[in-house]
Amino acid sequence: MKETDRVMPSGDDRKRSFVLVPLTGVYLLAMLVTLSDLGGTFPFMGRLYTGDQAEHLIFTNSIITLYLIVGILKRQRLTLWLLIAYNFAASASGMANLIMLPVQQVVTASGALVPDYGYRINAFCVFLLFLLLNVFLYFHRARFDNKSLYLW
Repeated sequence: MKETDRVMPSGDDRKRSFVLVPLTGVYLLAMLVTLSDLGGTFPFMGRLYTGDQAEHLIFTNSIITLYLIVGILKRQRLTLWLLIAYNFAASASGMANLIMLPVQQVVTASGALVPDYGYRINAFCVFLLFLLLNVFLYFHRARFDNKSLYLW
């Protein structure tokens, strides 16, 4: 192969990948926050898990998030739809926790001294964040141009 035959990435292609960098940062931060809960209680879908169950849920969530981060970096089309599904599941879990769990029980389990309205506002803001991430993903779906099913 000659030097002139090599395909150089265009400037537009570089700009396309920079749009996904903040998205990668958001999910990396979410993974680190989830891992910081390791060993504590974990609220999921209206139940408060402790012990081994909580550790398994946190580990599973972290592995899924790591897969999503790598998929974003590879601009994989399948990852786009998995991200949207993950965001809807996280939103549903947050709302189920807010509705089904007593706020004082969650606040006591987390060890934070936060008033009830602070927890409710925080949970609602996280719900809105996931919905806004889905809107962002939908409008930038053309950036996910790798149609391979595998990450390599």
